[in-house]
Amino acid sequence: MDPIILGIAVVNGIVLGGLYGAIAIGLSLIFGVMRVINFAHGSFLMIGLFIPYWFWQLFKVNPYVSMLVAAPALFALGYGIQAVLIAPLYKRERAMVLEPLSVLMLTAGAGLILDNVTFMLFGPDFRGITMDFASRALWIGDILNINYTRLIAFLASLAITVALSLFLSRTDLGRAIRSTAQNRDAASLCGINVMRIYNVTFGLGCAVLGIVGCLMIPFYLVSPSIGLAFGVRSFITVVLGGIGSIPGCILGGLILGVVESVAAQFVTATSASIFSFVIFILVLFFRPTGLMGMKV
Repeated sequence: MDPIILGIAVVNGIVLGGLYGAIAIGLSLIFGVMRVINFAHGSFLMIGLFIPYWFWQLFKVNPYVSMLVAAPALFALGYGIQAVLIAPLYKRERAMVLEPLSVLMLTAGAGLILDNVTFMLFGPDFRGITMDFASRALWIGDILNINYTRLIAFLASLAITVALSLFLSRTDLGRAIRSTAQNRDAASLCGINVMRIYNVTFGLGCAVLGIVGCLMIPFYLVSPSIGLAFGVRSFITVVLGGIGSIPGCILGGLILGVVESVAAQFVTATSASIFSFVIFILVLFFRPTGLMGMKV
């Protein structure tokens, strides 16, 4: 294989992997605190893509400016779903000393509702926006180039990871979230409102998707069905990097992105995703806690 083509594939995979990692952060955060897998994760991302799309179509608002609306809107949606729908089930199952299985089914049902409501409103078509800036690229030498919008998305993904890690380690609310993740009963005895922390955590996990959606829409098409593919990749990324580990999401995303990008040079892009599932199975067999995860 031509080393130049391989180098381009690796660079593109790194850029794509950063985006995978940012998408997976919310899923990892929610599971790390609540021990619940949000099966509606991809559907929330789809909503996060539609918000900047319609702001561009209706008002010509730059997608990056739309973050000011998309992130709070997704936070409110996630907070509301957790507080109104999930919290009662969670309290009931905790009182019965059961695993929160009904919560898992509820998130799956919520995802189906979001997908189908969006499908009824906007149809199955793929939609995108056209920006002059999106066609420009940063050239490295005379061969390698990186699209500016993808580069911005990659750098923003790293910034989101750093910002969220600092928030969890340096703020009182972040410490309360970490305490709840470590031992919810002890946190409750210390005066922490555990259910409020769950609401905020679910909202934060969804708010990240609002930001990521605004970063993706300049170079990704959106449709009601797009959430499924990214939801599956997010789960693989979280397992690979380590469940509950924020930096692990970026590491897992980078590995996944590079593997898919390089594999696509030898097989079709559709078949390249098979390698992602192979890695997923191997990690489950030999290191189920992930590369940077801890036992839960």
